[in-house]
Amino acid sequence: MTIVLFDSNILLDNFNGHAAAANELFTYDDAVISSVVWMEVACLMDQAERNAFDALLLNAGIQIVHPNDDIMRRAATIRGDSVASQRAGVGRKLQLLDCIIRATAEVEGRLIITRNPADFGGEGPNVRVPYELVDDVAVNIKPPPA
Repeated sequence: MTIVLFDSNILLDNFNGHAAAANELFTYDDAVISSVVWMEVACLMDQAERNAFDALLLNAGIQIVHPNDDIMRRAATIRGDSVASQRAGVGRKLQLLDCIIRATAEVEGRLIITRNPADFGGEGPNVRVPYELVDDVAVNIKPPPA
């Protein structure tokens, strides 16, 4: 069974009416978001929308994970490595919030589901891009992992 962590763009796509996002959100039995993701999404909402957001999480069985010491230390390492890579001219500096989200997934052994793989070091075995949006239409929709 695949255990996952959703990035904010999948949640926002759901609220913007994209069926591909809704399908993705309700596919997994063990899904979480980082508290950072909750804040990224909720800051764009009024209270009624936040209530709907919380209801969505509850109905989809998506839990919120708060940073602990392991996540904090892993996020610092990820961020530090990205800063060093940028200085060496071989990579880009990852944003701290993205480092916290990635660290949460890594510490919990979860697959990150996002439309922006570059935010987490690129698409690969630990990062899934379930679809792309082109002109606000979901394309290249991929089936969930087995």
